[in-house]
Amino acid sequence: MPPPVDQEAWRKKAEQGDPDAQYEWGKLQTWGKRQAKDNAEATRWFLTAQVQFRKAADQGDAHAQLQLGRMLEYGHGGEADPAEAAKWYRRAANQDEAQAQYRLGHLYEYGNGIAKDFQQAFRWYDLAASLGDVNAKLKLDMRKQWRRGLALAQQGERGAQYQVGRMYEYGLGVAKDNEEAANWYRRAAEQSNEAAQYKLAHIYKEGIGVPRDEAEAAKYYRLAAEQCRSKAEQGDAEAQFELGRMYEQGYGVEADPELALQWLRLAAKNGASSAQYRLGHIYQEGLGVAKNSAWAAKWYRMSARTALVSTNPKMYPM
Repeated sequence: MPPPVDQEAWRKKAEQGDPDAQYEWGKLQTWGKRQAKDNAEATRWFLTAQVQFRKAADQGDAHAQLQLGRMLEYGHGGEADPAEAAKWYRRAANQDEAQAQYRLGHLYEYGNGIAKDFQQAFRWYDLAASLGDVNAKLKLDMRKQWRRGLALAQQGERGAQYQVGRMYEYGLGVAKDNEEAANWYRRAAEQSNEAAQYKLAHIYKEGIGVPRDEAEAAKYYRLAAEQCRSKAEQGDAEAQFELGRMYEQGYGVEADPELALQWLRLAAKNGASSAQYRLGHIYQEGLGVAKNSAWAAKWYRMSARTALVSTNPKMYPM
């Protein structure tokens, strides 16, 4: 956990004319951390910092160019201008400012202010990573995972096919591509991968990367539900939770609130934190049951404890 922000120290440095402190103090005013938000005061400090950053940036200071780029990208002190931000990031990046290289790569990856270019994005990520930027290293690791996953997926490994579908859907290590995501989910679904069947059902229902098709959506929801039921009946707590949610939503099965509660309670009893949390919400809101704040609190506490145990089993020995 990062150390707490010393707001008084930032304020004093800001008043003494430090532009980095002025920028940080402005952000604290915007976020309202441990104080009331004050957007007018935040803008005043942003503009004060920006004047100094721009003067130094014009003189070639890489750090000032990075900071000015950030302010322009996020609209701190005015309207966001990612195209202008890219210009300043590039100047800093060409001086081996690693964080600027990462930000420039990010703009290229998502086409924010400049034309989307995945190859350029990873060129800058690679340079930033070579200078030690942690975020850029994570981007490169994700790219490696995509390549390894793709190799396995092309060999017919259904779990890898599902994961590659997810990577294309969310743009993890590869350019986001809903059609490719649907293609890999379909391959995995055809090999009875339950998660892929559920994903593909949702894709057909919403028309994401494929034409909307309610019949295909119903088909894949049904297949996913059949597999989920089989696992649930064998005692799989996560499958019991998923089946409960299917009965809640009517996906692949006819909606049945009583059966939904039955499966959710069984999943919760068997240690599914997600089911325990869901039961807490159900009792809190009175969804198919009488509102009961005591039961809601009980399930929320149990969910939190289960999550802690799974993260650190030594903390709560079973």
